[in-house]
Amino acid sequence: MLQISTNDSTNISPLEETLSLTSEEILIEIFDAYKNFTDNPVVAVDIIWNYAHEKNRDITGPKERFSMMLTSEPYNSIIDLKDYSYEIIIENDENIHYEVKVLAKNNNYFVITWVFEKTLCEEKSCWRTIGVSQPRYFESGI
Repeated sequence: MLQISTNDSTNISPLEETLSLTSEEILIEIFDAYKNFTDNPVVAVDIIWNYAHEKNRDITGPKERFSMMLTSEPYNSIIDLKDYSYEIIIENDENIHYEVKVLAKNNNYFVITWVFEKTLCEEKSCWRTIGVSQPRYFESGI
């Protein structure tokens, strides 16, 4: 007798699920990790690291060094952010650049450019962070 599962998500592994995410979904997951960084820094670093492109990892890794970078100037300004918004400023088949406006925990307002590049993950196309600009600060909020 053939059984049909009504819950398709049980047939999808967590790895397959993350490989099918759009760059926007990944950006939201990363920034939600930053927003709640202090609640669980290990999980936040894991999330951000897991979406780093291999080329990015080669420059910023290993993960312990990457973690120290996230918690030092200027990147620590994103930690525990209050709010953020974003828009696509460049998009093609291989890259997507987001302009992310951030309201930091200290009420400073800044903009960063977050760049994703399409790469292969487990023989499937996926989006990974290839670059992040330094914050550009402004006088007013989001």
